[in-house]
Amino acid sequence: MGNRGQLLVIGLLTLAIFLVKLSSSSQIVRRFSYNIERKNVRRLCHMKRLLTVNGKYPGPTIFVHEGDNVEVKVTNRSPWNTTIHW
Repeated sequence: MGNRGQLLVIGLLTLAIFLVKLSSSSQIVRRFSYNIERKNVRRLCHMKRLLTVNGKYPGPTIFVHEGDNVEVKVTNRSPWNTTIHW
């Protein structure tokens, strides 16, 4: 194989590496929508009025991978200002 063949192989390998990196680095946008509201929740055989997230207490878990973009929409239907900690 002459110089042209070697250059062709190097060029193809470079292109292949570039395409693999491009496809593996594509970012995924993970979207979550949460509704905060007061609901009656049974805890330890007693009913309590608590803030819930999508009707659950504690709220749902967010599962993402490193490098993902995360978009969270929160609708506060409680009568108070609310803080969510991640």
